[in-house]
Amino acid sequence: MLLLSACSGNDQPDPGVPMPPRAPVSDSVASTSWLSRYDIAEKTPQTHKVSNKLREVSGLAISADGRLLAHDDEDPIVYVLSFASGEILKRFTVGSGFMEMDFEGIATKQDTIFLVSSSGEIFAFREPGDREHTDFVLYRTPLSEKNDVEGLEYDPVTDCLLLACKGSPGKGYEGNKAVYAFSLKARSMEAAPRYLIPTQGEKGKKRKGVFSPSGIALHPESGTFFILSAESRQIIELDRQGVVLALEEIPSETNSQPEGITFAPDGSMLIANDGQGEQGTVTVYPVKPLK
Repeated sequence: MLLLSACSGNDQPDPGVPMPPRAPVSDSVASTSWLSRYDIAEKTPQTHKVSNKLREVSGLAISADGRLLAHDDEDPIVYVLSFASGEILKRFTVGSGFMEMDFEGIATKQDTIFLVSSSGEIFAFREPGDREHTDFVLYRTPLSEKNDVEGLEYDPVTDCLLLACKGSPGKGYEGNKAVYAFSLKARSMEAAPRYLIPTQGEKGKKRKGVFSPSGIALHPESGTFFILSAESRQIIELDRQGVVLALEEIPSETNSQPEGITFAPDGSMLIANDGQGEQGTVTVYPVKPLK
C-alpha cells in the first residue's frame, strides 16, 4: 500500500523571505575543525569496490543499530553493506520497485529511513526483511529538478531533514548553493535556506571550480556538517551558524566521483564514489589521533 502525504505545493522557494547570512570562512580553523583529523590526501586509503548493482552509488547513511546503508541513483533499492569489505549483506525495495526517478540521498531517524529524489521528493519508510518490499510515506516539497537535490541528512537538534541542492538555490539567492530544512514535526520545508554556501568562496579563500553539493553528513562528535562537491572535488566543514570551518581538496586518484558521505560508529569518514560506468567504491578515512 502506498501512503501519500502532500505537504506543500510545487512552487519555487519564496524569494521574499530574508536571505540567511552567507557562509563566511573561519579564522580559527585549527581550534574548531574536525576535517583536519581525516587524511584526505592519503594516497592509499582503504577502499572497497562495491557490487555492480551499486555502480552508480549515490548515498550513504548509518542505521539506528550501526549498519551501513547505501543506494544508487536509479532504483528505489536500499542495500546494507559490510564495513569490512563493501559486500552486500542485505537489500530491500521501496514501494513496488518501478519508480523512475533519480534518488540522490539517504538518511535515518531512529528506525525510519528516508530517500530523497533530485526534485526534492522525500520517501519515508521502515526496513523490511531481506529482498522484501516496504511501503512508504511521500513528502512533497517546493523544490524541483531545477534545484537538483543531491544530499540528505537528518539533524536531531532541530528534528529536520537537510536537503543540499546542487542546482538553483532559489530566486534571490544567486551566487550561492543552498541547504534547505524540512521539518519532520511540521511536515513542511522552511521557506528560506537553512544555509547558503558561496559557490566561489570568500576573498582570499578561492575555491577550485564551482562548489556544488553532492553529499552532506552530520559529524557525530562535533555536530558540524561535512559537505562534498563532486564538481569542484572538494569537501567543506560547516558549523551550525553556517561558518565554513575548513576546506580540503579531494584527490581524483582515490575518489573518482564523490557522491555520498557518512560517518561509521567508530568515527571513520566514508565517501561513496559513483563508478562512472565501472564499479562504485567506498573510501574509508579513520580518525587521526590528537597529537
